[in-house]
Amino acid sequence: MQKNMPEIRCITTIDDFHQLKDQWNALNDRAEKGTLFSSWEWLFSWWEIYQKDAQRELYILSYRENGILHGIAPFQILDYPKKQFPCSKQLIFLGTGETDGGLVLTEYLDLIVTPGKETAVINAFSNTLMMEQKHWQGAHFKQLLPNSLVSHLFEGQRLSISKKDQANGFRTLIDLPETYKDYLMSLRKKKRNNITRMLTRLESEQEFTIDTIRDGLDIDVAITELADLNRERRGQLEQPSAFHQAKFEAFHRLVVKRLQPLDKVELRILRIESKAVAGLYSLIDGDTMHAYQSGFEAELGHRYALLTMMITSEISNCIDHPQLKRFNFMYSADENSYKLRYSAYTEPMLDISFFPRNMRTKFHNFIHGPVKEQVKAILRKKTAA
Repeated sequence: MQKNMPEIRCITTIDDFHQLKDQWNALNDRAEKGTLFSSWEWLFSWWEIYQKDAQRELYILSYRENGILHGIAPFQILDYPKKQFPCSKQLIFLGTGETDGGLVLTEYLDLIVTPGKETAVINAFSNTLMMEQKHWQGAHFKQLLPNSLVSHLFEGQRLSISKKDQANGFRTLIDLPETYKDYLMSLRKKKRNNITRMLTRLESEQEFTIDTIRDGLDIDVAITELADLNRERRGQLEQPSAFHQAKFEAFHRLVVKRLQPLDKVELRILRIESKAVAGLYSLIDGDTMHAYQSGFEAELGHRYALLTMMITSEISNCIDHPQLKRFNFMYSADENSYKLRYSAYTEPMLDISFFPRNMRTKFHNFIHGPVKEQVKAILRKKTAA
C-alpha cells in the first residue's frame, strides 16, 4: 500500500495561525529545537502587535504526514525597501524584524520539527521555497544557535542559492550547581564578598519586600513599574530603552498574560518603603531560566547593587527549582561582558542569509559590499578633516 504523500501548506491568515495553537505547542514541546520563543504564545502575540509594523505578511509553512503535524517553519515576509533595497522582500522568522526602533530579541528560533523527521521536513520546505521564489528575494535569520535546522535549508540547491554565515554575539549561561552556597563559592572572591556586603547593607538599612506576579502582583502594574525602572536605568547610561516603544510594551503586556497561567514567566519587583526600586523579568523555558529585562532606580540601585541583588536572588530561586538547570543572561555583543563575573560561560550565535543567484542578488551584494565600504571611507575622511 502506498503511503500518503506529505502535505505542505502555507499559512497566511491570522485565523489559521490561531487555530494551530494546540498542535503548534504539542510539536514545539517535543521538538529538539523548540523553545519558549518558538511557542505559539510568544509568536502569535508578536504577530498580533507587530503585523501592521511596516508591510509584512504571514508565511508559515507546515508539514504533515497522515494528518499529523511534524514540521513548522515560523516565517513571515517583510517588504521593507528602505532598509533592504534592492532585495526588499525578506523571508525572516516571526518575532523578528521590528521597524519602529524597538527590538523584542526573539532569540534561538529555528524550524520546529518532530525528532527523526528533520531531513524530510527540511527538504520539503526547501523545495517549496524554491518553487515560490516570486514571494521572497532573500532570507535573513538572526541570532541562531550553531547547527540550527534552518541552516540546512537549500543544501541540495546551492548552485542556485547562496548562503552566508555571520557571527552575531553570544548568549551567556550559568550551569546551576546543587546549592546556592556552591554557586557563591564558584564566584571570584571579590564578587562573592561584594554580594554578601551589599545584601547585609540592604537588610540592615532598609525594610524591603519582593513582590511577584506568582503571588498576586498585578501584571499590568508590574510591567508599568519595570518599564519605568528600565527607562531610568537606560537613561542614566545614555542608552535607549526598548520600553520607549509602545508596541514593545504592548507585546509584553499581552505575552506575559498568556505565559503566566503556564508557569513560564516570572516578574519580580523589589520595593523599599512601598516604592518600586528594582525589577527583573524572566522567562522559564524547559530547564532554562532566561533573564530577559531588568531595571532599577539610580541612587538606591547603586548603593545596594540592586540589579546584582535581583539577579543573584533569581539564581537562588532557580537552584531551588527542581526543573531548572541553567540560567541564561541571553544576548551580549561582547563575549567578555560583565555577565561572566557571575561564573558564566558563553556560546556563540550567528546570522544566516540565503539569496538566489541572480542579477538582483549581484546588485544587492555590490551595493552592500564595495559601494557601502566606499561611502564609509568617504565619511571617515570627512570626519577626520
